[in-house]
Amino acid sequence: MKQAVVWGIRWAIVIILFASCSSEKKKQQLSSVTIDSSPEQGATVVVFGEEKGVTPLTLTDLPPGSLEVILKKERYQRTVETLLLRPGEHSQYKLELKPLQGYINFETEPPGAEVYLEGVKIGNTPIFRYAVEIGHKKYKLQLTDYYPVEGDLEVREDFQYPIKYILKPMEGTINILSRPTGGTVRINNVPQSQKTPLQLQLAPGEYLITVSADGFLEEHSKVLIQPNKEQTVTLVLKEGETPPGMVLIPAGEFIFGENERSPDEAPRRKVFVPAFYIDKYEVTNEEFKKVFSDHNFPKGQERYPVTGVSWDQAMSYATRVGKRLPTEIEWEKAARGEDGREYPWGNEFSLDFCNTREKNLDMPVPIGSYIGGVSPYGCFDMAGNAYEWVSDWYQRYEGNQYIRKEYGQIYRVLRGGSFMTEKFDARCARRHFDRMDANRADYGFRCVKDLPKNLSVQKN
Repeated sequence: MKQAVVWGIRWAIVIILFASCSSEKKKQQLSSVTIDSSPEQGATVVVFGEEKGVTPLTLTDLPPGSLEVILKKERYQRTVETLLLRPGEHSQYKLELKPLQGYINFETEPPGAEVYLEGVKIGNTPIFRYAVEIGHKKYKLQLTDYYPVEGDLEVREDFQYPIKYILKPMEGTINILSRPTGGTVRINNVPQSQKTPLQLQLAPGEYLITVSADGFLEEHSKVLIQPNKEQTVTLVLKEGETPPGMVLIPAGEFIFGENERSPDEAPRRKVFVPAFYIDKYEVTNEEFKKVFSDHNFPKGQERYPVTGVSWDQAMSYATRVGKRLPTEIEWEKAARGEDGREYPWGNEFSLDFCNTREKNLDMPVPIGSYIGGVSPYGCFDMAGNAYEWVSDWYQRYEGNQYIRKEYGQIYRVLRGGSFMTEKFDARCARRHFDRMDANRADYGFRCVKDLPKNLSVQKN
């Protein structure tokens, strides 16, 4: 009996020792881990569906193997990672947080502007779908010779923000001089309060600078103002007088006609033309009404070219105001200058310089609207806007072998094309013809005047 009790005690001790060893061995096999986050700490750690704290965080007594960890932090994406825990070991993990992002497009006209975001240059426009952390952002766009642009916006997750600007160029400086000094200055036909010499700040673009003075002929010059640049224009005035609203076309040769366009324009040749005056602009509605009181036109179109005018009416007006209609040769020289150019401004057509069918306006515009389209002598709208009657019959040029049944003393010639015609008809050498009583909706005119007999102005 006593022996049995002893053996029982022994077995109990063995069982206790075995259980203790098993517990110690199991404890030695558990794992621990420290979880950190980057680029910021303080992310909430979720394990087994429970929030355990914020990074950096150490977890102990974890079973070895795979452990799914979720990190959550404001302004960052939800991060899910599976960590590997080794038996009885302590592990360390730094998990990368990905920020929530929106996207920005930067575009400018002109392109090439430097783009700064939060004070850091990120490139030059155009920039598309640039990833940005959510939140309040400041940006700046700058381009040489243009005013910089600054702004800010609140970027939200997955939103795309289009930022577009037409950059404003810096003004250019122009110095206007004349000989003699004290000339009256007009810029794009707008009188200036100061006389020459003067300095002006102007927005970039093309300008017509005109200077006049009593006892001198008016002079003009087309000037292209560049952003943030300075330039000087000097106009030398010649002695003489010009009737109001007219310009002087000096005597001399010019290239007349064309060989490779319409057959009735040939031959291309040099022609001498005596000096004459010509209206700077087409005759307007208000001017026509002063002579013909029964002329009616829409309110507000006083400065539009008079249209719907027959050759007979144009001749009658010219006679009453002491002028006449130009000849074809006079008209072409005033429009073309001496060098045989295709259009009043040069050889290349431009919709910025005239009102033709390509403009799709379907009506005339106020006289002098196209500064860039001025002729070498300062005449406006000699291409497009309104057809212009001249005095000549539609006849064959000397030296032209082309025969047309329309030649003769039946039709009168019109020049310059109109808002109803295409660019081909707006060429300086182009001829159009119609009956003297025709008064189509785009038919207008301008006048010329002879120099006094005791005055002769030759080419310089």
